Amino acid sequence: MPKAPKAVVGKSKKVVHPNSRHALYIQKQNNREHRLMKNKAESAIKQEHLQQKLLWYQTNLDSQKSMYTKNEVAELTCTYLERFNDELEQIGIVNSVGNRQTKQHQAREAAIKISKERENHEFDTIGIEVPDLLNGKNLEYFRNWTGEIRFFPNIKLRKSKRSDLKEKTEKIDESEINEELPDYDDCVGNDKDTVNASDDLPDYVDTDTS
Repeated sequence: MPKAPKAVVGKSKKVVHPNSRHALYIQKQNNREHRLMKNKAESAIKQEHLQQKLLWYQTNLDSQKSMYTKNEVAELTCTYLERFNDELEQIGIVNSVGNRQTKQHQAREAAIKISKERENHEFDTIGIEVPDLLNGKNLEYFRNWTGEIRFFPNIKLRKSKRSDLKEKTEKIDESEINEELPDYDDCVGNDKDTVNASDDLPDYVDTDTS
């Protein structure tokens, strides 16, 4: 009668001393992976925030305009800053009904107020990053944008400030109007002019996101 095969006993893993060089190397690798995952998550949040902002501007464009002035862009930005007013009002109405001991949607309300405060501060000081609607070619491209993140690099951005509201009339730089931008159809058909959604993209928004 044949003998049963001998069981192979696996080698036990050697315990790593916490103060050894190998332990320090493992800790370094773990810290690097954690940092990369954190940066990737922050980048995804920034891209999503920028996508929502650009979609709002695209939806609220005046179809009759071939280009905007700084004052008109600032007025549109003022409307953008008020986009949560209706939601805040509805939350207030819900919480005012009856004698509620605990308010509803507190976390959402707090997040909106923090976001509004930050955006208004930026608008009053350094300005908010918005699509460049002063450039006619960029405006035309932006109208046809399909909302995909991978086309972000093809959309030119500029700062919009509250001080621009005072500029009712201004002379637009001819070089900005006539600046050549990539054709939308060419960008869609040419993979070299686009980036993948997973690639790192230029940092267009602040680290702090709502």
